[in-house]
Amino acid sequence: YKRWGWFRNVVQAAWRGIQTAALWAWTVVLKPTFAALMVAVRVVGRVAMWLWHNVFSPVFRGIAAVVTW
Repeated sequence: YKRWGWFRNVVQAAWRGIQTAALWAWTVVLKPTFAALMVAVRVVGRVAMWLWHNVFSPVFRGIAAVVTW
């Protein structure tokens, strides 16, 4: 690496290419994908909580009231 300039140039160019590809993958693919997944998880969580508070919990309370009557 230190003796042959042409080899060093090839290695450095390859490394720059790897860095560029990794940055592109993070910026264009991974970061937006993680952001979309987090939005989806939040939406599913909100829907689940709404269902619990407005559907399942009242149904279970009604069943419990009938059973313990």
